[in-house]
Amino acid sequence: MNKELVINAEEQEVKIALLEEGKLLELHREVFNKKFSVGDIYLGLVKKISYGLNAAIIDIGYSKGAFLHYNDLGFQVEKMLDLITQKKNSFFIKKGNKSSIEKILYPGQKILVQISKEPISNKGPKLTAKLCIPGRNLVLIPFSEKISISKKIKNTKEKNRLISCIKKIQPKEEFGIIIRTAASSKKEQVLKKELFFLIKKWENILNNIIKLPPVRVLSESSKTSCLLRDTFNDDFKSIYCNNKFLCQEIHSYLSLIAPEKTSIIKHYRGNIPIFEKYGIEKQIQTYLGKNVPLANGAYLVIEHTEALHVIDVNSGMINHIKKNCTESERIDTILKVNLLAATEIARQLRLRDMGGIIVVDFIDMSEPYQRKKLYEHLKEKMKNDRAKHQILPPNEFGLVQFTRHRVRPELKANHHDQKPQESPIVYIHHLEFILETLVKEKFHKGIQLHIHTFVAAYLKKGFPSIQHKWLFKYKKWIKIIPRDSFKYTEYQIFNKNQEVVYSFFKRN
Repeated sequence: MNKELVINAEEQEVKIALLEEGKLLELHREVFNKKFSVGDIYLGLVKKISYGLNAAIIDIGYSKGAFLHYNDLGFQVEKMLDLITQKKNSFFIKKGNKSSIEKILYPGQKILVQISKEPISNKGPKLTAKLCIPGRNLVLIPFSEKISISKKIKNTKEKNRLISCIKKIQPKEEFGIIIRTAASSKKEQVLKKELFFLIKKWENILNNIIKLPPVRVLSESSKTSCLLRDTFNDDFKSIYCNNKFLCQEIHSYLSLIAPEKTSIIKHYRGNIPIFEKYGIEKQIQTYLGKNVPLANGAYLVIEHTEALHVIDVNSGMINHIKKNCTESERIDTILKVNLLAATEIARQLRLRDMGGIIVVDFIDMSEPYQRKKLYEHLKEKMKNDRAKHQILPPNEFGLVQFTRHRVRPELKANHHDQKPQESPIVYIHHLEFILETLVKEKFHKGIQLHIHTFVAAYLKKGFPSIQHKWLFKYKKWIKIIPRDSFKYTEYQIFNKNQEVVYSFFKRN
């Protein structure tokens, strides 16, 4: 399975696209100066106890209080509190049953917490007191002594070897260790070096707990480094990046985790925007809208609410099948459409990072063996999804229910599908993106923009009009030709030889 990473560094953010066999699988954004990211550790202050929810509201410097549930305290929380206060918690933790959070925490108390879910919508960050410091091969768990190993490492001999290695190098202090899948076949010296690096991070945290809360005491690595840390393997064939310094950062990180693969890093210097060059912009426009096309003419309709997502599988070919095919052929075709839709749905969940409850309405299948085949296919396609998820078998009506945990705000649907009268600024930005690309490609001589009459009038209106602003920006006059036959979002761009250099027509 060939994978590629394409990184677009812009002025305010970095966009990271993960491609698998050329198809966009994940899209991440790292906004500069962003305060709160999953994995960051804070010294927070207990703001109040929510007795009904058995949770605490923690001040970590966010405008809204961060949420810490009792179940996310961890059995080692008292050791952590002892460390912070430099005294035994028995003086202030109430005796008896500690099944509720008020028996352990109180307002004004300092506590180390880690962000497990970024702020989403109007909610503050979600926290855990089960601290962990992840590395490429190992995860360090403070206040624990347990050694765990990834279930994906199947070879018993290799499991025993790794556990034996870790027992040799495990420090006497209370540190639990999780052996990750990437540790398979790694030498003891490599694991030892990484373990000491993680312990050094923990020591830096301890040096910072004397500060006044709320304060961040450990910041996660960049989004690019985290993605490489958690996903990099031999399947990665290329890493393209349009920023020299970010290329150097990636090279430094790969030199640590996979020095033999540093040659796959390519610094992109082309004039065409990097996402346009590698077909990512087009995939974003095609696959992040409400309607998602499938290869055989079928399509998905994706509807979003705050807590529930509904995906409907539609096929315009089913009525045709009923008239022109035998019953067995019709049943077989419906199964093929559903399997194709299931493959795309598994990708959509990762691409948009959809969370909560997802209900999928597949095309009705009357045979139990078909529903079983669809269920097994879904599980197979979802097995590489790093987010925690659960899939229920299809019911007799073809409905499948997912639950999926997400840790970042959901990637919103593509704005290019909106009509210009609904979002003219988005549409103008889209046009400017295309025109800028053509100017950089030196197709700028005698550019003519053929576009709907109303949009043409909007572009020419006032002084300075948008057309004049383009002249100032690109140092070239863009001639605008009104076309009554075009729909609102349709346009064509011609050069001086009356050759079409770019066109966009919305398909029905």
